[in-house]
Amino acid sequence: MAVRRTEGVSKRAKERRDVASARHALDAASTAPVQQVWRGASGTLYTHTVTSLLLCPEMPEATFLLIQRDAAGTARVLRVGTLDSKARSLNLARVRQVGATLGANEVQFRVERSSAAERARIAFDIENALASGTAPLEAAARGAHQPA
Repeated sequence: MAVRRTEGVSKRAKERRDVASARHALDAASTAPVQQVWRGASGTLYTHTVTSLLLCPEMPEATFLLIQRDAAGTARVLRVGTLDSKARSLNLARVRQVGATLGANEVQFRVERSSAAERARIAFDIENALASGTAPLEAAARGAHQPA
C-alpha cells in the first residue's frame, strides 16, 4: 500500500496561489491602458492601445504598429499592418512572430470591426504619413510615449 504525503502538497499549493495573486495584482497595476493617436496622411486621427510585445493580448481584427523603443524612450516604427483572422490566437501569433523577427518590443493596436478594406486603408494612411514625415503621433492619454 502506498503512503501519501499531503501536508507539504497543500502548503506548496497555498504558496503558489499567493504568488499568483501577487503577480496578478502587479500585472493589473502595470498594464493600465495607454493610448497613442496617430495622424494619417489624410489628417484623420487613429487611436491605438499600447502594450508590450510580451503582454500583448489575443485580439480580433485590428490595425497594428510594431515599435522598437530603446531605453531612452526613443521609438522607431518597424511595421504597420492589419490582422484579418477571425481567430484571436492566430492574430496574436502573427503579431508576436513578426514583432520578434523585426526586433519590436512594443505593439500598438486599434481594434477595427469594419471590413478588411477599411483596416487596410487605415494602415495605408498611417504608413504614408510616416513616409512623408507629417506629424505622425500625438499623445492621447497621460503617460503616453512620444517618439523621436
